Amino acid sequence: MTASVAGPASAPGADQWTRYNATVLTICIAGWAFDVYEQTILQLVTPLIIMEWGIAPATIGIVTTIARWVGLIGTLVFPALADLYGRKPILILAILGYCVFSGLTGFATGWVSLLIFSALTRIALSGEEPVGMVMVGETAPTKWRATALGGLVGGYPLGYMLCSGIALIAVPLWGWRSLYFLGVLPALLVLWIRIVIKESPRYERVTAAMLKEGLRKRFDLWSPVRQCPREMLIASLCVFFYLFTWFGWAAWMPLFLANEKHLGFETAATYLTIWMFVAIFAYWVCGALSDHFGRRHVIPAFVIPSSILLVVLGSISDPTSLFWVGLVANFLITGSFGSGLGYTTELFPTQIRGTAVGAAFAFGAAAGSTAPAIVGWIATGHSIAAGLPLLAFSFFLLAPLFYFARDTTRRELTDFVGEKGHRHAGS
Repeated sequence: MTASVAGPASAPGADQWTRYNATVLTICIAGWAFDVYEQTILQLVTPLIIMEWGIAPATIGIVTTIARWVGLIGTLVFPALADLYGRKPILILAILGYCVFSGLTGFATGWVSLLIFSALTRIALSGEEPVGMVMVGETAPTKWRATALGGLVGGYPLGYMLCSGIALIAVPLWGWRSLYFLGVLPALLVLWIRIVIKESPRYERVTAAMLKEGLRKRFDLWSPVRQCPREMLIASLCVFFYLFTWFGWAAWMPLFLANEKHLGFETAATYLTIWMFVAIFAYWVCGALSDHFGRRHVIPAFVIPSSILLVVLGSISDPTSLFWVGLVANFLITGSFGSGLGYTTELFPTQIRGTAVGAAFAFGAAAGSTAPAIVGWIATGHSIAAGLPLLAFSFFLLAPLFYFARDTTRRELTDFVGEKGHRHAGS
């Protein structure tokens, strides 16, 4: 029998940190970090693959685009399975999946096998992120839930920096394939999950209540749309506005700095690395402020100035000004991500939370993934700077969305469809 950290003795939503919920948060942050590690590999090794295989850059673009779209299968299916079988087993399955397929990607011999393994890896990766977010949302203390969700997404810059740092050492010694082989190591995280954490107590409570009432769980991807249409619209728009801006920003900012602003590769890489390091703290800051003042006020306070700075960035030529304006803009953009995206987990009852969050992420990501192509089209006719106002407008729309939508910060989560929102957590 394996030892487990006991679940909280009090009801789900207890207002204190325990060994259990702190461990869940730590494990899920590590999961997000390793997710991003896997996603970053291809970005870093693309020049080496092009040189070794003699393929066109457009071919890598096709591989990346198709893999991202195929990954939406995981975004839809894994969270829905988490509603059926539990958060913990599906989290384990997703992590094992991307470890195995990442390792196999190291054996790719051409763009076709690279596409197959990348797509399979992306399915598992895309499934792990919403499941981890749901589990953190259900286990974190009610008064600190936005902070926990912000810290969870803070695993993104950690994973990016981890991959970049390992690449500097491993690639010169063992080649680009070593980054994929090292991607098998997160399997150790599965062992940690298996030993030290139990299932989400809230999920177990809802499952027991449904069994007692004779209610059957069903694999129904469209149930959130039928049962919570307003919440699904809000959640999908939230994910879309965030990801449209982020996909466009992440895809074109390196080229924007290096070529369009004439900083060169090394300076641009230095800027982005520093910005990403500072972003680690941004997630926690915005989450803590959201818990204290509410998302209704904090998210607009982050997205409105960052939208303005995103437009201003396109007209700046001085390298020092570029660095500081970009640093502040990136801090505000990334800072609101965790608390903002985490809002989607609070809109739905435990009964369908995984399915609903997965569907919202899938719809939002599918639409948001068009941003790199749209900005690229604008850049072809004009410049990357000319496309920044579009990204800024998408991000700006989050302000009215959060201001007028129901603020769920510091409120107990609901468990069943049709149940009214619970009380506000005490101070």
